Amino acid sequence: MLFVLFSTDLSPKERKVIRFSGELVRWEAQSPEPQFRYLDSTSLREKTIFCDADTMRLALGNQPYEKRHIEGKATQVSPTSDIWLCVGKPHIFQKYQVSVNSPSSQGKRIQGQVIEADGETGQIVYLVRGRRSYMTIEPSLAKEMAESLSRMQTVEIDGDYHYDRIKRYYIKD
Repeated sequence: MLFVLFSTDLSPKERKVIRFSGELVRWEAQSPEPQFRYLDSTSLREKTIFCDADTMRLALGNQPYEKRHIEGKATQVSPTSDIWLCVGKPHIFQKYQVSVNSPSSQGKRIQGQVIEADGETGQIVYLVRGRRSYMTIEPSLAKEMAESLSRMQTVEIDGDYHYDRIKRYYIKD
């Protein structure tokens, strides 16, 4: 008889190193076990990472608690552990949100030179940095633009417009 034995590598696993980021929930820099808790942006669960007191002091300083975000690296205490230690100094920052100026989701800021206008349909063609754009506006306004264009006058469009789903054209705010 012939026996074939396969062996697997039984060397210990290495500790994982992960990148983390999320909203900073709370921190305890002065406790016997300095740590911070954050809301993980991928799993939406609160997680705890332990750091030494000096690293916590350097990262947080005397910052008041505000809505802050944290990102950095962490490693396991042991290959099978669920306890994480920070690697280096975590980056703590305030996330800014960019807001849209127009009041509705269907709104947009229009600024350019009108080169064509149809008073019947309300469709206009305007140039923005040499690029042609099309838009349907109130037919009476498009008719005024068409008349000005027929007199070889320069017509510009400038303002905030929102789309009216019932009328099916853009209306100036």
